Amino acid sequence: MLEEMEKIASIENLVDKKAYFMSLLTREAEKRNTRPVVVGGSAVDFYTEGIFPSYDIDLIGSRKIIGGILENTFGFKRSGRHWIDERSGIFVEVPGDHLAGSQDKITTISIDGLKVYVIGIEDLIIDRMAACSEWKSDTDCKQAYYMLKYYQNRIDFKYLNEKAKQEGLLSVMKKLRGG
Repeated sequence: MLEEMEKIASIENLVDKKAYFMSLLTREAEKRNTRPVVVGGSAVDFYTEGIFPSYDIDLIGSRKIIGGILENTFGFKRSGRHWIDERSGIFVEVPGDHLAGSQDKITTISIDGLKVYVIGIEDLIIDRMAACSEWKSDTDCKQAYYMLKYYQNRIDFKYLNEKAKQEGLLSVMKKLRGG
């Protein structure tokens, strides 16, 4: 893994660096019957190809298994709620093991024959709209707006509308969609 971590450290584009690292972490996690899913700002970073950068990687999965892989396989050090690899500049957080969204909507990205799992675009938009509404976060509003626009031909609007209704976010979505 040392050679692969050196390769990661040499990748300049942050999205590419995180994606390649995640593909290696996912390979190791799947050997242990767990599947990390990229969520939060990291998922926004992937979907927007770096327009809204996130400097850490947020994962949903088994904290114990993923933490063990980070420390024992990749040489990360634990610091508070993050695992850090100073050589590559990668920070990982595993805030929980329950995906706030549908397993069926997860996007699978293929990188050099390996996989990275990312929360579905619809569930990520719901997450950003909730932050936009609840915290009055302009950044989250912009992220939700961008993803709604950019992925409009790929979004399952039936599912998105249902989730928005359940979460009390229909008015936010209507506003973001210009209606």
